Amino acid sequence: MTIQHDILKARLLGLLIVITLLALAFQAYGPEKVLVLGQESDLFIDSIDDRGNGGKSISTLQRDGEKFILNCEIIASDYQWPYCEISFSLSDKNGIGRDLSNYEQIKLWAKYSTPQTFGVRFQLINFNPAYSRQEDTNSLKYNAIELFDTHKRYPQIIKMSHMQVPTWWLSQGKIPPEYWGPEFNEVRGVQVSTGEHVKPGKYQMIIERIEISGKYIHDRTLYLILLSLWTLTALAFFVSTLKKAKIELQTNRQRQQQLEDLNRLLNQEHQQLEERLTRDPLTGVLNRDGLVPVFNQSWSADATHLLSLIFIDIDHFKKINDTYGHNIGDQVLLAFAQVLSANTRTHDLLARWGGEEFVLACPDTTLENACGLAEKLRLCIEENDWPKALHVTASFGVAQILAQESPTDFIARADKALYVAKAQGRNCVRASTQAPAILTAVK
Repeated sequence: MTIQHDILKARLLGLLIVITLLALAFQAYGPEKVLVLGQESDLFIDSIDDRGNGGKSISTLQRDGEKFILNCEIIASDYQWPYCEISFSLSDKNGIGRDLSNYEQIKLWAKYSTPQTFGVRFQLINFNPAYSRQEDTNSLKYNAIELFDTHKRYPQIIKMSHMQVPTWWLSQGKIPPEYWGPEFNEVRGVQVSTGEHVKPGKYQMIIERIEISGKYIHDRTLYLILLSLWTLTALAFFVSTLKKAKIELQTNRQRQQQLEDLNRLLNQEHQQLEERLTRDPLTGVLNRDGLVPVFNQSWSADATHLLSLIFIDIDHFKKINDTYGHNIGDQVLLAFAQVLSANTRTHDLLARWGGEEFVLACPDTTLENACGLAEKLRLCIEENDWPKALHVTASFGVAQILAQESPTDFIARADKALYVAKAQGRNCVRASTQAPAILTAVK
């Protein structure tokens, strides 16, 4: 009977291995689902401009065969961020958006009729009842990315994991830390608009097609299913071994030890998977989600605690990418993270905030000490040997949390200090003290 049980277990284990390999192969090489936005789609499509925000710009939309043409006249006004855009509505007749969380990549056929120095902004507008309101479109989350050189790279390939949520939107909506990252679970609109720093004048944007593609099952979901399946199998083996213990006590002890080893291995793999989800794949430091526990554990309305935040931005990083290519840019990002990690304390938490911007959370650190650390890091960066013998510098914005201050306001002050550092010549440290309007020069 024991041999038959062992044979049955071996067959089940082999079947599970085959299922796992087939599932992983299908996930890697199987077909993808594709959502196409273009002339053939039955979506509501409209042009939008800044007149709804008090601006004066004018946009019109026309169709030319298989193409959409967005005619835009940017007119200067009191509104500081003029724009024109084409909007594809993904909401159904009940106003519910579409779940794009399993999609991974976007192909965008969009460019200006003549090359421009400013880019094309692509946005996915997501609704979440935790912070969105039906009557307020500005409460919907902006998952955005700005694209340049659209004539040279056509179509543009966008990884949804590269999209970011603007800091101004997080600050404006006072969004709690657990919702800082991009979300695509109920996308109500797809927007293609003029980029930042657009100047007054007449422009024409040509949009041919948008393809959003992805796997039928999200990688994380598949891994969790396989992990659960393997865990259930391990538990089944464990129960079977306990039953056999009534007959063969010594054999049971050996098998129980084996199962405990297997469970430890599965737990280690699960922990490693969770750690990868909170790490930036390029630099290996934390990502935005990795910093969330810092704020969740530290915030209490009536507690007194010491926490400083350092925003760090690589000066003129776009010029490095444009001149030497993204491969050298990635090498600079990796080396930059290594310099920061090597010159900070073990309990400091370094995270890549997005693009070339990093954040250093310094527990039990005063503003004065954080500024000293920032100046030390500034010098280390300036004196480091960089790829291609580049001269790399960085700007720093420092803030210490105030009593009963929210995470969003705290981050906004540090970000404002960084903005001032960049505006005042870069390669310097600026600190925010006591109130958002007061900034202190360190260098």
